[in-house]
Amino acid sequence: MNANDFVSAEKIISEVTQTVNDKEFKKGFSKGWFMSRIHDALQELAFDTFYYKITQDFELPEHLQIKMPENTFNIREIYVYQGDFCNPTRTQVVYHKRQFNNMHKGDGYTAKVKDDGSNSADLFQPNQRLLTLNHGGFYGPKYYYNVQNGVMMFSKDCQAFPYVRVIFNGMGGEDGDKPVIPRFFQRAIVDYVEERYYNAMRNRNPRTYNSIWQSAANRLDDYRGNWHKAQKRVKSMDSAEKESMEEYLSSMYHK
Repeated sequence: MNANDFVSAEKIISEVTQTVNDKEFKKGFSKGWFMSRIHDALQELAFDTFYYKITQDFELPEHLQIKMPENTFNIREIYVYQGDFCNPTRTQVVYHKRQFNNMHKGDGYTAKVKDDGSNSADLFQPNQRLLTLNHGGFYGPKYYYNVQNGVMMFSKDCQAFPYVRVIFNGMGGEDGDKPVIPRFFQRAIVDYVEERYYNAMRNRNPRTYNSIWQSAANRLDDYRGNWHKAQKRVKSMDSAEKESMEEYLSSMYHK
């Protein structure tokens, strides 16, 4: 199967509404409701499999803080760079530094290990040598970041570069977007949406729908079922397939 093989949300909705006998949306669930459940399924698969990666460039502001884009999680890589925007020439890896905090903006910050060597003599970053006691601190520039409440905070030395490139994992697009559904997720998403439908219906009519919902929930949770097959499919993809799918998804969601 080609990693760039996709199905439409309309196809998913048509199949589910046929199964649940609600093709004309007369039971109180609009097409938008089904579309939202598809988004929910894609988001859950994104958390489970990390299948979707997003590369995004930013200008580095003077206050050294950038808000993470919506529907992203799990920063994978960060680089500061020179050149033109989205066209790096000279680049520098930015390392994660636990407990670094420049909240409320500016050059001042707190950290368990500071650049001037105070608080601790331990080094968090390779290739740094402790200066003499008379001078204090560590040799060389220090490029690092931390995240607090969805805000990426960068060290002062990152200001030598005007731009930042961040690679995140994505959640599969926003609710208002038209979902882009890899074909190997189709059966899993159908099962997910059906389970959500029957779960909602059993709250209205438990006697009729409890057993139907339970069957749908068991099918969704079955380790031999479609949800687990989708997870395994992503994990078994080779690097070229993954890169191809990530590039295609990124272009679809960020036109």
